[in-house]
Amino acid sequence: MNYRERHCPPEEEKLHCMIPAPKGYVTPFPWPKSRDYVPYANAPYKSLTVEKAIQNWIQYEGNVFRFPGGGTQFPQGADKYIDQLASVVPIDDGTVRTALDTGCGVASWGAYLWSRNVVAMSFAPRDSHEAQVQFALERGVPAVIGVLGTIKLPYPSRAFDMAH
Repeated sequence: MNYRERHCPPEEEKLHCMIPAPKGYVTPFPWPKSRDYVPYANAPYKSLTVEKAIQNWIQYEGNVFRFPGGGTQFPQGADKYIDQLASVVPIDDGTVRTALDTGCGVASWGAYLWSRNVVAMSFAPRDSHEAQVQFALERGVPAVIGVLGTIKLPYPSRAFDMAH
């Protein structure tokens, strides 16, 4: 796991403190481009492009990662998967506003829900999933790591309209 430490300036300058980005970090792409692209400098995890190549999660192109919208659960793409889900779950009428994405992946499900006015929290169940969580955050999707064998979910009952 990469550890990136940040510090605020000296005490007399703390009033104007804005935590600086890590060295080499670049400004993320604006939405909606951030749904599909993340700068390599912000999440230098090329290993997933090899490990998950057949699942169409992520591709490395030049100095960016591209997220084609595929995944283990949705080989035809996250948008088509959400369309199928919407045939049985009232996603498009505003009934579902929040969703919990257990398993996280690279948060394609959560990223594609944004266009349907649904905010998803991606939840990675293992400490070894820091790359997936970083990709989710860089894409603009809220995400956390939580080891389910040692803690309960850090959310109150009924915090989400839908869980996946």
